[in-house]
Amino acid sequence: MIAGLRAAAQGVSFMPLAGVLESDLAARGHIGRVRDPFTGQEYAAVRALPLDWAILHVHEADADGNVRIHGARYEDLLLARAAARVLVTAERLVDRDSFRAAPDRTDLPGFLVAAVVEAPQGARPCSCGTTYDYDRDYLLAYLKAAADDEGFREFVSRHVGAG
Repeated sequence: MIAGLRAAAQGVSFMPLAGVLESDLAARGHIGRVRDPFTGQEYAAVRALPLDWAILHVHEADADGNVRIHGARYEDLLLARAAARVLVTAERLVDRDSFRAAPDRTDLPGFLVAAVVEAPQGARPCSCGTTYDYDRDYLLAYLKAAADDEGFREFVSRHVGAG
């Protein structure tokens, strides 16, 4: 999946990968083969995985869509570059001047972002890096409820609401 996102982010139709043709992944997956025009070596080829939308929850954003992520970025920036449009939910909206004062701390520039929404605690029940941890009890209750249809319906009714 990461290779497919990288291909989409770079605007190419596939990403070559070394060492995959000899693995079980090649037999199971949607992996093609491509020959290097310079060396003649054969590589696995993973199709691009372009996204219509990426939805990212971040620590800070401004009204222009400039984004700061405190801590690990994981694949957030890759997802944003692979997507046609990006929606950002942010723990807090900050003044544009804070981005102008420290442009080197901008993780994602506003021109890549279609919309920004202030959403404090928006990653819950999951974590938001350095701001809050995941809600272990809630996630365990969800996993238990999701084991059968009735338990899942009750969980959704109780925690999300009916309808």
